[in-house]
Amino acid sequence: MLWPLSLAQVASWGTLYYSFSLFAGPMSRELGWPSTAINGALTAGLLVTGLMAYPVGTLFDRHGARWLMTGGSLGAGLGLLVWSRITTLPQFYLLWLVLGALMSCVLIEAVFAVIHQQFGAQARRAVTAMTMVTGFSGTVFVPLIGHLLPALGWRQSLEILAAFNLFFCVPVHFFFTPPRGRTNQPVPIPDARAGRAVMRKRLRNPIFWGLVCWYTSYSLTASSLIFQLVPVLSAEQVPNGDILLCFALIGPVQVLSRLIMVTVGRGASIVSLGAMTSTIVPLGLLVLIFAPPSFPWLCVFAVCFGVGHGVTTILRGVAPAEWLGHDYYARTMGAIALPMMFAMAVAPLLSASVWTATGSPRAVWLVILAGSLVGSAGYWFAVYSLRQQRAATRAD
Repeated sequence: MLWPLSLAQVASWGTLYYSFSLFAGPMSRELGWPSTAINGALTAGLLVTGLMAYPVGTLFDRHGARWLMTGGSLGAGLGLLVWSRITTLPQFYLLWLVLGALMSCVLIEAVFAVIHQQFGAQARRAVTAMTMVTGFSGTVFVPLIGHLLPALGWRQSLEILAAFNLFFCVPVHFFFTPPRGRTNQPVPIPDARAGRAVMRKRLRNPIFWGLVCWYTSYSLTASSLIFQLVPVLSAEQVPNGDILLCFALIGPVQVLSRLIMVTVGRGASIVSLGAMTSTIVPLGLLVLIFAPPSFPWLCVFAVCFGVGHGVTTILRGVAPAEWLGHDYYARTMGAIALPMMFAMAVAPLLSASVWTATGSPRAVWLVILAGSLVGSAGYWFAVYSLRQQRAATRAD
């Protein structure tokens, strides 16, 4: 099941998330809508994704992921077809409220839940293998859409993206997403009261809040960079080819970092890996702030961010289970994903507001750096709390 579900993640992220910024410009020119109004629809959709994360995680724990993921991809495909025929801004916002709910059923937290249900304590290797493939989402779909738009226009391009969901993601999720629980092992129906008791205990655990701070701040950093890298570097007169090469380098670096984790780094602890990623991303931002915007320095940034993004995605899938427990994993991830998706939603607007108010690339990078340092502090708080709890357990 692992490789088909991984490829479906590439298609889901590429068609539903990475595609948006590429369609905003052509839509604005044809329909006369302000770009801020168009981007507001994505913000609204991601807010809904965050709000739906915990209810969807609860349904995953109780009933498994097959029907939710299949229905999510079916709805996403139909939604992209509706998008291709949109004529008014209220229709567009309503559509993205629906797409936001559907994304909570098909994006990476959903697959993390499936993997943990199937692999249990061995989930780390499966998460690493899966994220090696999903790292190519932007690398594959950004150039693909970039070629489709001038050849077909934005409406027909959306029809092609809808086909990826309807004719690839739907059958993959139906045939390869297993029923709830491990293969060939009877699994008792989860007790609702026990689940609520476990979640109340986790919400009182400082490790949980350290992880929330780490992942939320990191989502804010990554989303800001993804949406502001091209316009800010363009304003700094960086050649368009250099910008696209820098952006395209991030995906392969992510995959290479995950490949290293599978091979020479497979014995590394989560604490060591988290210390590395919480340091290397701020270093990459310091390169953007202080180094000249030349292609070699942009490559240094791309390597730092690609490594940090690649490894942090894996840690997001395995650290909550290993530090908080495997039981009721899906709803735990839903609780963590709620503020993460809010951060992803507001990040483009926040960073764009800083850019509009100051006109200074350095100011934009400094704000993003501050967010990444908050995430690093959250990581070390979680590690400190983990060590305190383990020490107390040994003392008992």
